[in-house]
Amino acid sequence: MSWFSRKKKETSAPAPAAEEKPKKAAHGPYDAAEISEPGELLDAGSLLIPAVPGAQLQLTLNEDRTTVVGVVYVLDGSALQLQAFAAPKSRGIWDEVRLDMRTSIAAQGGSSVEVDGTYGKELRAQMPVEGGTAPHRFLGIDGHRWLLRATLYGRAGADDAAAAHILQILDRVAVRRGSEPHPPRELLALQIPEQIQASLQPVES
Repeated sequence: MSWFSRKKKETSAPAPAAEEKPKKAAHGPYDAAEISEPGELLDAGSLLIPAVPGAQLQLTLNEDRTTVVGVVYVLDGSALQLQAFAAPKSRGIWDEVRLDMRTSIAAQGGSSVEVDGTYGKELRAQMPVEGGTAPHRFLGIDGHRWLLRATLYGRAGADDAAAAHILQILDRVAVRRGSEPHPPRELLALQIPEQIQASLQPVES
């Protein structure tokens, strides 16, 4: 972050320094505060999400089928699940969440390896499923008091080209943290966008 000041005259006191206004990131995921006009983004509560031609949009529900716990895009045999969580203002939490996830995956009988990805550190995992395991990728993006977690599975779980294709959606997403207090790691509330309530398909978590 740079600072600048006007050139001072010999007989005057120095002008106060001024901080440059932060520029909006070149691509997302964004903080909702960066989005002056949501445009065509759909309001899913803690997430502002794009409508993607050719993609099927689903909702992940909890076991009681009463609460939306994730937004899922399905495109060309790949799936991308998005979830936003609360985080402290002072620091990101993806490093510690990622470590806990590795422990949890191992406890379930799966395996994982940490790699450097487009959005930073990610996990490439083999998750237990009926009859064997299935490849998944877990990405985490720390924002201002939030963590956005993206899970890739289907073709994108193992195919880098398929993953890059569906991850273009992530670059258009914005997270709305809100001002309400939330403990770190609490899932930020999701809702069904009004525009597509009739067409969305629920999926159990």
